[in-house]
Amino acid sequence: MARKNAVVSLSTTVSSAILIVGLLTLTLSMGLTSWVHSKEIKQESTRLIHALADVLAFNAVAPITFDQRKGLQRFLTTIKSIEDVETIHIYKRDEATNNLTYFTSFDREDSLPLPEQSERLNDLASPVFQNDYVEYAVPVIDNTSNEELGYVYLRLNLDKYQESINTQIKYTSAIAILVSVLAVLLAFALRGRILKPIDNFVDDIEKATKRKDFDYQLEPTEFREVQIVADAVNELLSKINRQIIRYSAAEAEIKEFNQNLEEKVILRTQALRDSNQELLDALEQVHQYQSQVIQSEKMASLGQMVAGVAHEVNTPIGLGVTASTMLSDKIDDIAHQLEKQTLTAPQLTKFLQESKENTQIIYRNLTRAADLISSFKQVAVDQTAGSVRKINIKEYIHEVITSMQPTLKKYRHQIEVECEDETYVTTKPGPINQIIINMIMNAIIHAFKSMEQGTITIKASVKNSTCYLQIKDNGCGIEEKVKQKVFDPFVTTNRGDGGSGLGLHLVYNLVTQALNGKISVHSEVGKGAQFNIEFPSNLEERL
Repeated sequence: MARKNAVVSLSTTVSSAILIVGLLTLTLSMGLTSWVHSKEIKQESTRLIHALADVLAFNAVAPITFDQRKGLQRFLTTIKSIEDVETIHIYKRDEATNNLTYFTSFDREDSLPLPEQSERLNDLASPVFQNDYVEYAVPVIDNTSNEELGYVYLRLNLDKYQESINTQIKYTSAIAILVSVLAVLLAFALRGRILKPIDNFVDDIEKATKRKDFDYQLEPTEFREVQIVADAVNELLSKINRQIIRYSAAEAEIKEFNQNLEEKVILRTQALRDSNQELLDALEQVHQYQSQVIQSEKMASLGQMVAGVAHEVNTPIGLGVTASTMLSDKIDDIAHQLEKQTLTAPQLTKFLQESKENTQIIYRNLTRAADLISSFKQVAVDQTAGSVRKINIKEYIHEVITSMQPTLKKYRHQIEVECEDETYVTTKPGPINQIIINMIMNAIIHAFKSMEQGTITIKASVKNSTCYLQIKDNGCGIEEKVKQKVFDPFVTTNRGDGGSGLGLHLVYNLVTQALNGKISVHSEVGKGAQFNIEFPSNLEERL
């Protein structure tokens, strides 16, 4: 009697489990969604305050340098279109005392002005979040002299983001209540559908045990668990039936097999030939695809370099435009004073001195832009052309590294070049450019994956008509099983992040085919990697 009372209803158990699992899943989903949303809002605020601070610091260089408060104040008023900005303070570094002094500020009309924050600037090197606002401070650096001119303090209001979180909580709570009601209704609806398919399944099993026909199959059921048992019973019946048929047909099959053995051998031989031909065709397609992907890798590298030209040249041109604008304003002031005959000798002297400084700034930055464009142009020509010419290997390596600055300045890694000044080779510069770019990016992506600051050393030398190029890093090293096939196509340890596995394979092809050289690798886990490249120093003699 006690045993009978211990029996639990299957339908009640399943319905309760569905309801409990549904509610737990919904609760976890709501909590996770709220957490992710809050984290995304914090990240968005961080990106916004970083971007605004960098723009303000960049545009504050010239006004702080030349004490142009009004011009900077006019610029700050343009920030009012960004509703999140609450307060901006600009501080200037006093040359005599080296202390930070108030320069100018911006406060939104509906917010109270904040007192000076010069004492807290060093503590705001990273964004600091409070309940309803975030603060951040960044130094104003003169890119020409690398001198710290002052500080930018920025405070953003987070009321809009908090309102977004509250709205999401309301909606998710309403959805939770609705889904809970639907889950309860669904659980009760399932109770009536559970027992009938189980009863049908039991009836089918009773029929199968009474019949001697092994072709009989149980009817499909709606429940997966019950269907698994039904499939097992059906498979057992099928195996018994097949075994009986197999025994009865075994002798006839052996006779037929002996009679048709020669024909089967011929057919299978032909099938094997067809398979081999299909494999050869597939291998040819793979080689073609590999060549296309390698060419795409080359063009992608060139496109990335060209895309970085605008960003890299923008800084010197921007400084030149700023200096020329200030010079134009000064000329207008002097012309106005001259027209009114109020111009004094000290004013003229100061104007000449400032004009000379502005023209020097314009000259330096335009020269820098011209040098960058010239370097980018030469590297781009070498990257697409396959001609042989004589180059200074040290200068060329520096040109390639310069062309990579838009990418390299995102990291803190150091690149050192060791080579004598007058080292010349006559070869194809394009493959060398591709090799250096791929080796540096390979080190950044793989060797320095878990390092904030690594070092890449590039050594070049020429001896006995051979150029020796050594590229070494102090990264994580290469495992032995990967090192054995590191130059094979599609071999990568970074496939989950979009790695193609063609970087070092492309380097291998460029060294061995384009430069008629050879390449080897030496590495231990935790001790970095070293790639040794050798190729003729005068390729014209080998052609």
